[in-house]
Formats: sequence, C-alpha cells, structure tokens
Amino acid sequence: MPGTAQRQIWRALARWRWLWLTLALLALLAAMSQWGTGGPDPVAEQSFVSRADVRERGAVTVRAAVLTDDESERYFGASLADHGIQAIWLSVNNGADSPLQFLPIVTDPNYFSEAEVERLLRAWWRGSANASITAAVARTRMPEIVPTKQTAAGFVFTHREGGRKLFTVGFETGTEELLFRFALPIPGVRGVSYAIEKVDFANIYPSSMVEEVDLPTLREKLAQLPCCAASKNGEKNGDPLNIVIVGRGLDALFSFIGRGWKLDEPFDLHSTYRTIQAFLFRNEYLNAPVSPLHVFGREQEVALQKARNNISLRNHLRLWLAPFTIDGLQVWIGQISRDIGIKLTTQVWYLTTHRISPDVDQDRFYLLQDLMMSGAVSRFGYVRGVGASTMPNPRVNLGGDPYLTDGLRLVVFLGASRRALDQIDLLDWEHPHR
Repeated sequence: MPGTAQRQIWRALARWRWLWLTLALLALLAAMSQWGTGGPDPVAEQSFVSRADVRERGAVTVRAAVLTDDESERYFGASLADHGIQAIWLSVNNGADSPLQFLPIVTDPNYFSEAEVERLLRAWWRGSANASITAAVARTRMPEIVPTKQTAAGFVFTHREGGRKLFTVGFETGTEELLFRFALPIPGVRGVSYAIEKVDFANIYPSSMVEEVDLPTLREKLAQLPCCAASKNGEKNGDPLNIVIVGRGLDALFSFIGRGWKLDEPFDLHSTYRTIQAFLFRNEYLNAPVSPLHVFGREQEVALQKARNNISLRNHLRLWLAPFTIDGLQVWIGQISRDIGIKLTTQVWYLTTHRISPDVDQDRFYLLQDLMMSGAVSRFGYVRGVGASTMPNPRVNLGGDPYLTDGLRLVVFLGASRRALDQIDLLDWEHPHR
C-alpha cells in the first residue's frame, strides 16, 4: 500500500510539472500577443453598452452591463481576468431634485480601486502602452456624485464571476438609500450560475413537470429526495444534501449576496492560473471555481462560496432547483460544506481538491446563522432525508473525506421583508440532536 500511495503522489507531481510548463508557455504566448497591440480600444464599448439592462426607480434610471473577459481586454488594453477583475459599466440618469452619492461598496464590498487596477495591469513587456492603459482606467471612473438633472457613466471594478452576475447598485440621496438589483448574463461564459434567469426557470423544467405542494407534502417530498449529491454517472454518492432553500427568485439569492457569498468563477485558463497561484502562495481567492456535483442528473444550478483568509479555507454551497414549488416559491435542494484544506488527487485534471470538515451539521448551522443575520429568514425547520453518519464507520464524499451528521436537512424560508430574530417562525418537524 505505501508503495502504491507513493507512486500516485509521484504521478500527480509529474502531472503538476506538465501543467506548470503548459501554463508558463501560455503566459508567455499571452505576453507576446500583447507586444503588438495598439493599446486600449474605446470603440469596444459599443458591444457592452448596446446590451445594457435598465432599472428605474422614481426619477432615477440606471443602465448596467457586465463586460466579458474579451471586451474588457479590448477596451482597457490588458487582461483584467488574469487578476480576477470583472468590470461593470454603469450609466446613471439623475432626474431627481437631489444629487446622488454613488456607493460602490454596495456593488462589491471588496471592489478594486482605479489605482489598484492600474498597478495590476502594468507590465514591462507593454512598454509605452502602459501609459495609455493607465489613462483608460483613470478616465472611466464612475463619479462619486451624480448631480441633479445630469447623467454620469463609468466603471466599477468587481471580482470576477462566471455565467451570471448578481449585484446591486446603490446611491444615497441624503434622505434615503436607492438600490437597484441586477442579474445579468455574461455572454460566452458558461458557469454553474448560468441557469439563473430572474425568476424564470422554465429552461430547467417544463411547466407541466413543476408541482405546487402544500406544507405537509413539501415535508414528505424533501424526505424522499436522495441522501447525497452524486458523481456524473450517478454511481457514487458524494456530499450530503443537507440544505433546502425556499424563496422567490432573486430575492432568495440576494440574501446570500448581501452576506458576502459570491458566485464562483468558471473553470478556464484564468481561474486555473489563479487557483494554482493562490494555493502556492496561500492567497485569498474569493470566488475560486467549485467542482461539479450532480442531483436530478445535472450539475448544480448555483454555486456560492464565502471565502476566508486563503483558498484552502472557505464555506461553499451548491444548489439544485427542485421540480416543485410551495405558495409560488421556488425550492432548492442543496449541500453546504466547510473547506479546511487542499489535498492532491488524481481524480481530476487540475490535481487538487478541497478537504472538508467532517462536522457538516456545524456547517449547516453556520448557514442558518448567516441567513438569520440577513433578516430574510421567515421560518425554518428540519426534515429527514440525509440519513445519519456516525463513528466508527462514517460515510465519505467523492474525495474520500468522512463526514458526520444527524441525518437531517435544514429547511429555510426566505422572504422579501426583513424580520428580527424573535419574529422568525419555527417549523415543528424534526429536531436536531442536542
């Protein structure tokens, strides 16, 4: 056995060597491709401005578009994606009688400043093009104040996400806060969040398959769902399905976004490079890709994560839309785990996987606390369905990590209006072991 384990490690290290050589070559080619560019191309704005989405509230109109990696590289003259940056273009028409104070922290609590972007995009091989790139970033800043009866436009530099971007644009008028919610697709990018299309999930289930249920029936159906997510072929069980989220379209997802959860990046060259870099240098990576698991014969529709101080440590959540609703609300079955480290594996081409904390019930409780702090929880309870996993013979996930659980699923109903902790209703179903 020791010999077999050693051979697997050496094979993994050998594959790492070829991966690094490939990445180095690709980086060199990318750098060489920049030497002959003419720098930023302002004409590139036509593609993203033309598809901007519009939100109105009173006399204020906001238009927004999320740039693709190619669009941002053309417009600014360098790759923002290599640094995990995603540009959002905004145009704000203030027809109100008061000036608007723009609040970029509402769009991304960890947004990049223009000075940071300028520094990250500078490279020795670009030579004189560095000056034009710096100028392009500086002149496109979204103004802090939008005067009354005027229009202002510019960019917010946010963290890169894949498939679809959920974000809020916020302003302060002096007497109230104005918030505009967007859920915009990113053309040409397929991430696990690609299926989120406002509140229309007809692309997942035809309407004839979606069943409206009452509360007792919901409890029964949730208890009958599979215990765990599975491998692609469905032959091996993975992490336990220990979470159920009930809510109305975007309102449910924005409850997570407001608490610092982020949609993951797609698996591509940019994210692979950043994953390896973060792993080697123990850096933070707020929305590193999440590997796919399968329920209902498909990958998760939504993957959210809440990173901690480096890529090895994070909470991650996968959600699948269920084929039934209650009171017109969507039901997601999900799985939450806490990553506590990274290990080598030969099961995937990128050769690493996260090691999860065995106490998944603790992670379940963490999510309940987090959502309660958002003020969006209207009621919660627990149902059977996972099955207990205990010592000395616990079940394991697809990565071979053991997990322990009392076998229950947390069911959380999310509402549009805020509720204090003492206003949250408890469903008298199952009760976790004390």
